[in-house]
Amino acid sequence: MKCFACGDGELESRSTSIEGEIKGKKYGVEMPALVCNACGHIALEGKDGQEFMRRVADEYRRAHHLLTSGEIKNIRGSLTQQAFADQLGVGVASVKRWELGLVQDKRNDKILREFGDRHKRKKFAPQYTFAVSAYAGGPGYALASSWSSCSHDPPTKRRQVHACLI
Repeated sequence: MKCFACGDGELESRSTSIEGEIKGKKYGVEMPALVCNACGHIALEGKDGQEFMRRVADEYRRAHHLLTSGEIKNIRGSLTQQAFADQLGVGVASVKRWELGLVQDKRNDKILREFGDRHKRKKFAPQYTFAVSAYAGGPGYALASSWSSCSHDPPTKRRQVHACLI
């Protein structure tokens, strides 16, 4: 394809550094683009425009110690965007925009981090499953099936079962 900037060179598809601007600051990102072999003009195909803006926004976020779009998606995990938004107390449109590249403010970044911290602790809390046959702890007792739900020490290798007063 002929370069539409100089008219002499050919546009070649290759990975290159492209500069974008957010809030008056310039950030460079590496991505596929069409580059003229004569004048060096860089053009993005229409389908790559949104990805370019997301990458530039993520560079801004890194520079300002905010969560990137990928980190936000990782915190959301398997939740739908709607369920995630409901748990954060924001609109689903905000979640969609943050994941596509709109930079969140510091207040919402803090909310996202706190949600991620709470759910990381739950996700990695030790869980124990045991087979229990006909245990009767009496009224007011329940069997603890996980360490995180019982104030006692975790079960030993012999798989002791703890009864917790409820």
